[in-house]
Amino acid sequence: MSENPLLEIRYDIPFSQIQPQHIEPAIKALLAEAEEELEAILRVQGPRTLENTLRPLDRLGERLFFAFNLVAHLESVASTPELRAAYKAVIPPVTAFSTRVQLSGELYGALRELAESPAAKELSPDWARFLKLQLDEFRRQGADLPPERKARLEAINTRLSELTAQFEQNLTDSTAAWELYLEEDQVAGLPQSVREAAREAAQARGRSGYRFTLQQPSFLALQTYLDNPEIRKQAYMAYYTRATEAGRDNRPLIEEILALRREKAEILGYANFADYVLEKRMAGRAEVALRFEEGLRAAYEPHFQRELRELQAFRERLEGPQAPPLNPWDIAYYAEKQRKALYDLDEEALRPYFPLPQVLEGLFEIARRVFGVEVREVKGVDTWHPEVRTYEMYRDGRRICRFFTDWHPRENKRGGAWMNTLIAGVRRGETTEPHLGLICGNLTPPVGNKPALLTHREVETVFHEFGHLLHLALSNVEVRRLAGTQVARDFVELPSQIMENWCWEREALDLFARHY
Repeated sequence: MSENPLLEIRYDIPFSQIQPQHIEPAIKALLAEAEEELEAILRVQGPRTLENTLRPLDRLGERLFFAFNLVAHLESVASTPELRAAYKAVIPPVTAFSTRVQLSGELYGALRELAESPAAKELSPDWARFLKLQLDEFRRQGADLPPERKARLEAINTRLSELTAQFEQNLTDSTAAWELYLEEDQVAGLPQSVREAAREAAQARGRSGYRFTLQQPSFLALQTYLDNPEIRKQAYMAYYTRATEAGRDNRPLIEEILALRREKAEILGYANFADYVLEKRMAGRAEVALRFEEGLRAAYEPHFQRELRELQAFRERLEGPQAPPLNPWDIAYYAEKQRKALYDLDEEALRPYFPLPQVLEGLFEIARRVFGVEVREVKGVDTWHPEVRTYEMYRDGRRICRFFTDWHPRENKRGGAWMNTLIAGVRRGETTEPHLGLICGNLTPPVGNKPALLTHREVETVFHEFGHLLHLALSNVEVRRLAGTQVARDFVELPSQIMENWCWEREALDLFARHY
């Protein structure tokens, strides 16, 4: 058991040593450890203080959740049937433990006792905020409910965690299962770079022709450039009906998820699940959010309809008055042609000016000038895939963060782009422990001897996710559960949105937008 790589929190994570057979034994042992930590907090005699209650609560289950989050990460980027089975097996007990903590009336009582004591007035701003947030969350989660309702909430939370994990896995599998092979006479309209990538993908499978998938770079190329409307339709329908096939049908899962969320909200005293979620956000209530959305729709719908009419008229100028109405799989195709005609802007022609290595160099230079940080690539660090790169960030000569990047799609990797925290460092005295994070994406991969050539939208994605990473790297708080992106939900996207703005500034573009 001592050789199990999931049992310890390590900054140098031994990714290559983690095997599916390690997962269940490690989680079982760490759950037992977390239960003991919880009991130790509850057994405290005498007045409640920072040292005997708040600090232990901040670290409660630290090793357990480090291991569990690490397994969840690996399942999302390097899934195998064995890894997935082990991950699914540990979701229920981990969720059950988390729920028991959230519903603990004893723990809630201990925190209220501390909040009402003189010791609360001596807490630093970080710890005072942590105490306030924890009290509010215990109330929201139902810590003062009767036992039978707590038992039902525990069952609901456990089932929801299973369903949402299965939902994501079905979507990943359904996306990976679809492929389309086209011949030379079927790829008219596609740019040369797209054809080269598709031909290389087909050759990797021992096939001739061109291979396309539902991964974003491949799917968007078909929708935007392919002349054949029937093939565009085929890809469009496949993409928007993912996870509806037998064995991977998410529709029953959606119905059960909605029903359980509705029941959970009712148990907790909310009119609906949206009210429960939005209570902690700026909107406050579902009614306010819905009114906001309806106002937006009223404002933008006339402009949308006008642009749609203009696009239809543009198509008729190209094809004659007999041109059929636009279908959903026609929009991107004709919008791209219209953009070229109106603005002489060809997004595909910009790709050679956005090679990924160069984009990253420019991004890191912007971070140096704006935030005073230096980013250096590190070699020889264990990772989960050969494509993963490792970097470290320094400020005033001190390492503040290490992070991994995993930019390109794989069939055992989920879609989208995201930033995750592996270790959130906390401030101890004058120094803060270094953070550990990662950025993942599904950007256009390199083809042949060329680097990965990105669209400008993909460049925005790189900057966006790095904004989240900076949020972690520059975090400087005493409480681990308040570190990095663990802030008010409405604030989480601010750093990433700020970083996107640099993609449009000439001074910033001059640092990296050069033909490769």
